[in-house]
This record gives sequence, structure tokens and C-alpha cells, in this order.
Amino acid sequence: MTRETAVARVLLVLVFAPAGGLFGEAVAEAAQGREWWPWLVAAPVWLVVSGAISMAVSSRFDEHR
Repeated sequence: MTRETAVARVLLVLVFAPAGGLFGEAVAEAAQGREWWPWLVAAPVWLVVSGAISMAVSSRFDEHR
């Protein structure tokens, strides 16, 4: 595995794993009858922000090739 592939896999986990946790938290809060929408809003915001950061990091590695 090349270094770029390893970085891409780490970035993939750092982007999608927390978003899945936020969606899961929204479901858990809804099941308990509490406010669930802040968690549901936080998940796509996390995806957009962390995805943009990971794209910047990934393109930075491509420039150094």
C-alpha cells in the first residue's frame, strides 16, 4: 500500500465514521422523545466540512508526487 492510499483510507474513516455516529445519535434521541434535529443537522455539516478538509489534504499529497 502506498502512502497516498494509506492517507486516503484514514481520511475516509475520519469523515464517515463520526457522521454515522451523529446520525445514530439522532435516531437514539428521537426514540427517547427528545430533540433529535440538532444531531441530524450536525451530521451533514460534519460531512461537508471534514470532506472539504480531506479533499484539501488529498490534493496536497497529489501536488507533492
